[in-house]
Amino acid sequence: MPDDLDPSRPDEASRDRALLDRVAQLENALRSRPAIEQAKGMVMLVHRCDEDRAFRVLIGVSQSCNRKLRDIATEIVDALPAARPLPPDIAEALDTELRRVDRTLDSER
Repeated sequence: MPDDLDPSRPDEASRDRALLDRVAQLENALRSRPAIEQAKGMVMLVHRCDEDRAFRVLIGVSQSCNRKLRDIATEIVDALPAARPLPPDIAEALDTELRRVDRTLDSER
């Protein structure tokens, strides 16, 4: 069977769509990165922790709140400089995750 008729091979249009989708995902990740890095730095500063712990905390908050990491990061970055309180679900998850990560790190030592 000729390659262009083989149903198991994606056609050129499908490959193009897949590539465009991937490019869009990567562009979104690049736009999200600064907010995540800023939020990580804020957690490090406020809670006097290292980069790894801050990132673990942010990931845990994201999972606990069932929200994307970039959205959690944006909330933190917007709230802290404006001296606004974090939304209650994020504040509660942040406290919980800080304690959980501390226990995990202590048990790894």
